[in-house]
Amino acid sequence: MLATTAAVVVAHMAVEIAGAALLGYYLLFLLPVIGGVVGGLPVGVFQWLVLRRHIGDPGPWIVFTLLGFVGAWIAGIILAAALFVPPTGLDRPRAFLSFAIATPFIGWSQSRALRRWNSHTRIWVLASTLGWGGFFAIEIFQNQDPSVVNQLAGRLVSALAGFSTGSTVSATLLGGAVAGAITGIALATTSTTLATSGRSGTVQA
Repeated sequence: MLATTAAVVVAHMAVEIAGAALLGYYLLFLLPVIGGVVGGLPVGVFQWLVLRRHIGDPGPWIVFTLLGFVGAWIAGIILAAALFVPPTGLDRPRAFLSFAIATPFIGWSQSRALRRWNSHTRIWVLASTLGWGGFFAIEIFQNQDPSVVNQLAGRLVSALAGFSTGSTVSATLLGGAVAGAITGIALATTSTTLATSGRSGTVQA
């Protein structure tokens, strides 16, 4: 849970800092292309660091996580474009629907690596879909929360950018905790004894 939360917060802050301090409005044109990489790479790396402590070599976890996020992001962008209705544009319910429908890509892709030590891949795909669906729900519907976390993060981004700007990282923090908790609990409760495949130990959240 902590690994997933930290990963999405790092990704969020990197986007805000890069957008405010370096890229500006160009970030809007780059995110449809690199959005999946920005989110998927840190999540894959942070989760891999936890998994290797309990199962040794988690295999190509980072690669499959990255592929899952890229696939989900591309599918979400395509669905968002299809649901875009002029002149109102893409409202929050349609935006959520676009990315929620695409979330199974993440769990399905990760299950390709997970099945090396855990046979409950279908449960993982379901848990991953619920977890990341919850993440996008919070990210989309709660991103205007004027919390202390947003105020502090906004000051950091403003200091680096050289002008006053805000942050919406509190929604990402909460959403990451939800996604991490659901997927972590699912992995812990469905983990099989690695001794059955010639290795010792069990996977833990």
